[in-house]
Amino acid sequence: MAVQEVLTIQIEYSTEDEEPIYVATNDAIGLVTDGHTFEELLENLKEAIAVCLEDTDTVNLFNLVPNPRVEIRMLLPESYAPAS
Repeated sequence: MAVQEVLTIQIEYSTEDEEPIYVATNDAIGLVTDGHTFEELLENLKEAIAVCLEDTDTVNLFNLVPNPRVEIRMLLPESYAPAS
């Protein structure tokens, strides 16, 4: 199996607790982080990816190249409309 060059991050948006929140996950590397704005999520995501992959043999542990490209897949509810 070829070593993966892309780390795919799943993002979901929720307003269940009346406050909007974005949650990013990747089960393969054990990543979970969130943010109340998309900008906050991106900052937290950068840190979380760095922590998950820091000092790790990504090839042997996750079948992932060091410093992979990051692909974001976001699932938004039909009623999604960010506050201005």
